[in-house]
Amino acid sequence: MSEKRSVKIRVIKPEDVIWEQALHSSDETEAPGQEFTAAHSVDEKFSFGLWRRDEQSRHFERPYHEIAYIIEGQVEITDDDGELLIAGPGDILITPLGSKGYWKNLSPVKKVWGIYEEVGADLDAYIGPGAF
Repeated sequence: MSEKRSVKIRVIKPEDVIWEQALHSSDETEAPGQEFTAAHSVDEKFSFGLWRRDEQSRHFERPYHEIAYIIEGQVEITDDDGELLIAGPGDILITPLGSKGYWKNLSPVKKVWGIYEEVGADLDAYIGPGAF
């Protein structure tokens, strides 16, 4: 390894967050949201950050594993089997690679997200009480 990895502990304060326009597909009619990537792995297979958006209604198919912690707002997800899931403040939302559904913000949403983009990797998510 030619580059030296930093072992410096960091704190990112709310006033240090620089929001950028989030990805916005051409078929979306609502205004784009914003996101902030706090960290990503050198191989770009893992990233972690914040996302916020006032309105969003769209079909999705996850090309990666995402785990999100909802900070504010409420979202409604209808999966491909027709199951309706609601996630709000304090909830952890797990959308594995290949999952499909319809996402709808019920109010402005802010979340913390972690994304893992390893092709062929499985996600061993918690299976316990809750809507799994």
